[in-house]
Amino acid sequence: MTENRWSDDRPSTFPLGRGAECAIITSMRVIAGRYKGRRLSCPKGQRIRPIPDRLKEALFNILGREVEGTRVLDLCAGTGAMGIEALSRGATWVTFVDSWRPAIECIKHNVRVCGIDSGYEILGRDVRIALVRLSLRGESFHLVFFDPPYASPLYDDVLDALGRGSLVRPGGRVLVMHHAKRRLHPQYGRLRHHREVKQGENILSFYISD
Repeated sequence: MTENRWSDDRPSTFPLGRGAECAIITSMRVIAGRYKGRRLSCPKGQRIRPIPDRLKEALFNILGREVEGTRVLDLCAGTGAMGIEALSRGATWVTFVDSWRPAIECIKHNVRVCGIDSGYEILGRDVRIALVRLSLRGESFHLVFFDPPYASPLYDDVLDALGRGSLVRPGGRVLVMHHAKRRLHPQYGRLRHHREVKQGENILSFYISD
């Protein structure tokens, strides 16, 4: 699949503040690869918590060349920084999912700034609904990034769904950002915890699909 797609089946009246497309601050960059050095943007306010560059760099250093040729699912994508970094490092496809319209506009802005015109789609809907839709389409992924708001009730529901279904390929990885005070289970269906990286109050937990 080489095209890019934008899909939003929610009502057109869901919240989008006036000028949201322009309410953007530049605060991140692509660390390595084809789009290295491109500055990425984030909507103003505190609803989106971008992953720190140091932690993102540590994550991709761990993955190394495993990213090349992969299909990636970026859940609660926010700015799209994780999926864009994966594309920059050789991923062949990224599906971005977020339910907040300013985040969707930000992702579209960031892929445009990077000059990315293929190899991705953006789904503007609740992550749980998106997982059902993707499963019905028969999609599967090598890497899944999951970075919801730290107070989100989505963690267990989403990890259970990923562990029970076939969206994560055997041997694939699910990478979960969470606060140090949140305790995740060691196993969700076929997903088992196998390592974590900690930076301050941020923890990045790695799950692998058996």
